[in-house]
Amino acid sequence: MSLRKIRKQIHYHSTQIWGVTVVLFIIFGLIILGQYSSWNHVNTEYNNEEHISILASLQTRSAERDLTAKKKYSKKNRIEPHKFDPNTISKDELMDMGIKESIARSWTNYTSKGGKFKKAEDLKKLYSMNDYLYDKLNSFVEIKNQKKENKHKSNQYKKNKTWVKNKYKNNNYTYNQKDSTTYQNNAIDAISDIERKEYNAEFRASRKEKSSGLADNYIIVLNTTDSTELLMLNGIGHVLSSRIIKYRDKLGGFHNMNQLLEVYGVKAALISKIMNKISFEGTLKKIDLNYITVDSLVQHPYFDYSTANIFINYRNHHGPYKGLDDVKKIIAIKQYWLDEVSPYFSYSVDK
Repeated sequence: MSLRKIRKQIHYHSTQIWGVTVVLFIIFGLIILGQYSSWNHVNTEYNNEEHISILASLQTRSAERDLTAKKKYSKKNRIEPHKFDPNTISKDELMDMGIKESIARSWTNYTSKGGKFKKAEDLKKLYSMNDYLYDKLNSFVEIKNQKKENKHKSNQYKKNKTWVKNKYKNNNYTYNQKDSTTYQNNAIDAISDIERKEYNAEFRASRKEKSSGLADNYIIVLNTTDSTELLMLNGIGHVLSSRIIKYRDKLGGFHNMNQLLEVYGVKAALISKIMNKISFEGTLKKIDLNYITVDSLVQHPYFDYSTANIFINYRNHHGPYKGLDDVKKIIAIKQYWLDEVSPYFSYSVDK
């Protein structure tokens, strides 16, 4: 039925009909709101009851867990603690106090991986530590000062080492299990040092004997020798002979006695001992100044990048080097340095 027909039958104005419609919507809305409010109130009461039930259940479980922990460490696993350092105690020592193996293992794993307890409260860092166990152990924790302990061990080791040295020297001592337990734990390293020094002394003595036994006319040519032959010279060992050979190869050969002083470990006193037994004969490895590059030139011990660039730049601006006189024209070059390096130069024009 249309709005116009309704108006003719009940004789209402259109504005009145719209007003009645709005009133009906408001009444309907109030009814729905009342129903929702009633349902929400019931649901809230239901939720509150559920929360109370959950909290009560949690409290019951917590109480049961505490009771279980107490029973666990009661008669069968009674905790009998004594003074201990939590940073150094072992798994077996923890178990002897009545602590479960799983907790002891977790404890020692923590300390073995670098974990530290600085105070008793740090025991709570352990995942397996509960309040009951912590209360039992707390008052027995004694954490030692690690710095003082390390200093004491260092001093004790020095005393042990001195004792072993004296015993070895006076009685031809060799380590055995029957010796004093006060010292034997730290004695092995000290004895190893002594035996190593003794071996080195004997080895040096044998080399000295070889050196003194060399024929007067026997000369070692440094530019062709090897590290084994160098050991025949008094004062040169395996390390030093190896250094001399390596430096010789980098240079391209020795051409005077002073170059030996450039080898780390070689002193003037050593050179005075061996100077009559060595020579510098042989061909030096040459550096062709007209073709060499900067990167190759800096491989020589006497050159750095700055000096190498000076040489290459001079060649690029003035043409190939014809001889040492051309090198001397480089103002930045010092004469004493040139005296050392010039024997290695060559000046090829065509290649």
